[in-house]
Amino acid sequence: VLAAVQMCAQLNDGVMSLLVESVKRDLGLSDLQMSYLLGFSTVLFYVFIGVPAARLVDRHNRKWLMTGAVVAWSVATAACGLAQNFWQFFAARFGIGAGESINGPLAYSLMADYFPPEKLPRAIAIYNVGYTGGTGLALLLGALMIHILTGLPTIEIPLFGVVRDWQLVFILTGLIGVPVAILTATVAEPGRRNLVLDAAPAGKQLGATLREVLAYMARHWPVYGPIFIGLFFTSLYMFGMNAWRAAFFIRTYGWDPAKVGLYSGLLNLALALPSLAGAIWINDWFRARGHADANMRVLAIGFSIATPFMILWPLMPNAWLALAMSGVGTALMLFAAPSLNSAMQIVTPNGMRGQMTALYLFTMMAVGGGFGPTLFALITNKVLGDEALLRYTFAGSAAVLFPAAALCYWAGVRPYRERMLAMRAAGAPV
Repeated sequence: VLAAVQMCAQLNDGVMSLLVESVKRDLGLSDLQMSYLLGFSTVLFYVFIGVPAARLVDRHNRKWLMTGAVVAWSVATAACGLAQNFWQFFAARFGIGAGESINGPLAYSLMADYFPPEKLPRAIAIYNVGYTGGTGLALLLGALMIHILTGLPTIEIPLFGVVRDWQLVFILTGLIGVPVAILTATVAEPGRRNLVLDAAPAGKQLGATLREVLAYMARHWPVYGPIFIGLFFTSLYMFGMNAWRAAFFIRTYGWDPAKVGLYSGLLNLALALPSLAGAIWINDWFRARGHADANMRVLAIGFSIATPFMILWPLMPNAWLALAMSGVGTALMLFAAPSLNSAMQIVTPNGMRGQMTALYLFTMMAVGGGFGPTLFALITNKVLGDEALLRYTFAGSAAVLFPAAALCYWAGVRPYRERMLAMRAAGAPV
């Protein structure tokens, strides 16, 4: 169910990336304005409300919070289909951020209580299929809807104005959230368990304040620092790449949006299961050999191997090679991703997990999602001076950001191992 919720969230973002050129054309926007819609608009909620709101995760019933979140972002997605100008679209995208901001803290908090530490990487790997599968389905469904709806005459809706073919895609995408919201209402709320024995004052294991969470993070900064700084680097690239990926294939290789969605979606779906199997196998392999630092070690290895693929894929001489290279690089990151989230959940007290995950997502969304798309637009338009040179923005950004992230994760291996051994010595079942 959590994977299905994640698929729904990815569907919203994937459809948006496919329709960049259509939205830009019909609303008369520049690349810079589009970058605000792609990233900055959805992260404003994280900046102002997302982290404080995550305290709800540590205190209240997570099932009903998630149901409400799905409803919120589905309504906002449909509202994108009624927007007639930049600011209306911006407001609708802000609403999507409002719903999605609490989804991650909810999902990871639930999984950490559903599964014991030795099975958590496997559970998160399955959950991450929702990310990969959701991206693939978004591209396929987006391509299908674009193919069916392209060329339809505009519709005049009283009070809202003209609705174009691409706007119908957003409306239909929002409706998909209805059955997903019903599905989330069927899950059970697990009991809360705490693995970290030195986490909070006696008698206070539930609902820590944000100040207490930040103090705990500072106390264990050698563990959390590499995770958050590495995430800062990778999220800048991934959000920038995902936002402009379809535009890249259109501008560089002459593909149309439906073609980009079809083949990118098929590739994502094809890689979902191998990424899942790889994540489970490599974590189990290191754990079986007694590595207390298995999660951070797998994370560092995955991003190190992914680096050359992410640098080279936009420089390929044809679209098929570019698609294949980017697929391999993304798959390598995806099999490392469960290790990152597992590492953070295991060393974080139960009463702090929601807010810690919100801080993690704040770093990813507010920094990566807020500035990544705009960074790519600025490099392409202000530094390179030509929209057709988007490929060099992709390659240059990866050449800087991915090695930096890999070094951060390697720097975190030893502190994470020491923290895990200290938790074992204190009697925690990790």
